[in-house]
Amino acid sequence: MDKKKYKQLLIPIIIAFLLEVFVFNFRTYLSLGYKEISFPAGAMDVMGAEELGEGIYAIGEEGYAIIYLTGMSDVLQGRKLHNVYVDVDLPEAEDNVLTESGCMYITPYVRDGGHDQYDILAEHVYRTDIEDSKFLWITPAGEVKTVALNIRLGEGSVFCIQDIKLNARRDLKISFLRLLILLVTACAVYVFRGGSSIWKEDIRSKSVKNEALAVALGLCLILPALAIDISDHAVDLQANFRPYQRLAEAFAAGQLSLKEIPSDALAALENPYDITVRDAAGLKEHVDYLWDMVYRNGKYYCYFGPVPCVLFYLPVYLITGGHLSDGVLMIILAAFVYAGIYMALKEWLKRHAADTPVAYLLMFTAMIFAGSGMMSDIAAPDAHDIPRVAGLAFVAWGLYLWQRSVRTDRRGISIPALAGGSLCLALAVGCRPNQAVYSFLSIPLFAGYLKTGDGFEKKDRNKSVAALLVPFVPVAVLLMAYNVLRFGSVFDFGYDYQLTVLDYSKKNILSDRIVIGLYEYLIRLPRMTYRFPFIEDISFIQDNAFGHGSFYYTRGYGGMFGSNLLMWFIPVVFTKKNRDKGGIWLIGLSALNMMVNICVAGVAYHYRVDFAAAFLAAGAMGAVRLREHSSEDARRLVRTILITAFVLSMLCHSCFYYIGSLRAGNTGLYYSMLYGWLG
Repeated sequence: MDKKKYKQLLIPIIIAFLLEVFVFNFRTYLSLGYKEISFPAGAMDVMGAEELGEGIYAIGEEGYAIIYLTGMSDVLQGRKLHNVYVDVDLPEAEDNVLTESGCMYITPYVRDGGHDQYDILAEHVYRTDIEDSKFLWITPAGEVKTVALNIRLGEGSVFCIQDIKLNARRDLKISFLRLLILLVTACAVYVFRGGSSIWKEDIRSKSVKNEALAVALGLCLILPALAIDISDHAVDLQANFRPYQRLAEAFAAGQLSLKEIPSDALAALENPYDITVRDAAGLKEHVDYLWDMVYRNGKYYCYFGPVPCVLFYLPVYLITGGHLSDGVLMIILAAFVYAGIYMALKEWLKRHAADTPVAYLLMFTAMIFAGSGMMSDIAAPDAHDIPRVAGLAFVAWGLYLWQRSVRTDRRGISIPALAGGSLCLALAVGCRPNQAVYSFLSIPLFAGYLKTGDGFEKKDRNKSVAALLVPFVPVAVLLMAYNVLRFGSVFDFGYDYQLTVLDYSKKNILSDRIVIGLYEYLIRLPRMTYRFPFIEDISFIQDNAFGHGSFYYTRGYGGMFGSNLLMWFIPVVFTKKNRDKGGIWLIGLSALNMMVNICVAGVAYHYRVDFAAAFLAAGAMGAVRLREHSSEDARRLVRTILITAFVLSMLCHSCFYYIGSLRAGNTGLYYSMLYGWLG
């Protein structure tokens, strides 16, 4: 690398450092001219709390106290009020998992020249371990007369006032985590700049640098989730919900039912699948019955696809005697999903648009990975998501191998690659049965070859058909036998016998569920906010204008068209000029998968892993077709649109890391990040 490129590499480093020092510390420079005033204790009045001496107070039955800062005119002596610095000790504060904890909540009331009565400001979250949370930044209207601080505690009732200052100076703070994020972002901008080689080299390039960039991009997408997993204590709550670990113990013991014995109280219920019946009988989940397990014929079973257990959990248990962590496996599977999407997409581009720049491949891979729902899944790993993510990984690698099996000269098929792809697709069905729909992609991929025999003789064609179909047979036979031995039916995975929120043994299909599901998964716009994590979750059940039928739902964060702009290229594949048969098949099969999820399971955003990646892959195909059939000027416009879509989509999905359980699992980390971005 020449000196010029070395100098260019310094640019993102310098930009990141300048942003950290000057932009995110702007309040430090503003406060340099403030005259700091320690508020006199004699002018302070605390109401609603009993004084215990030495600044210690105990809040009464009302649950809140008010600290009145009176005589502000005398204290400020004509100076403007910029902030109130509150230093309070919370001796009874705890970091409790499952709740936002360790906090004091302060609502400032201000009487100033523009408000004869108190002006109520937004609630402020205070943490003793976060220095920036101690600053209440206030912009009053004219002379301040009185400030009142309404406080309530997250835990306990005792607080101790250490000090209260007016116009406190903020120290310069360098956050190495924030600096790292800024540096990575600046480097990404540098890599995707207009003059970068990734816009000049196409995907046929054998450059090791381009492969390294793909790996680096994957690490940038996955490592933040790993860091959050380590810090998020709410992940430990899954200790009671361990379906695959329990199934591994059962398989190791030579049985299909779980080793746990159902309680007599559960067996005595007339309808144990109705949660209202279980609650009325006083049964507690994980105490009197196993939550979200299958209860049938006096035994517990697991309705999750058994393949992840057989491939991952059981070997670890047999070899070590311990259990594989769901969080560890989720990170491993995420890496395989990313690599599978990259390889499958690259193989398609080689065969259909080989002159596509490397930059497009990188952007498409990141957008499909993020848009599939992986960001929130890997940042808050849940055993429910293991079969979905494993299924996506097998589908991605299966489609790569299927494409790889067809020779680039379109004369003949590689039997090992074809069989390997079929095995991956079969294993995907063993993770999530609804992933079977993607096996039908073999029709647009191979129908022409197997029908005409172009390039190979009849005996070779027969070998190809066998290689395509045979790998499905042992997996299908084992799955069917597994179901027959448990429930007496080849297609019964035990879904109807779950001990969960709804009685799925009496499930129905509701028209309002379909309408709401399509709206939620496709159209719903994200609800943006200027406060970290910048996207708020959305509850839709209260807005149901179609009816009141019960169905499973979870809060969501925006539909695919609103959160990932690659979806907007989907219509292109239907146009006469840019029609892509494979893209149309992807759209149809993913739409079918989505409808199955809505009708059978309900409306939950984590189900998007089953079908979102296929939709987005079709969008990528549409973008490529549009570029291929455009003039040079139009190509530049398409490039600009894609870069904009990439930036906006990745900004949106990067927020998904933090909208899971982090606030309840590690409240301190959550608010340190919030105040880190607020400055």
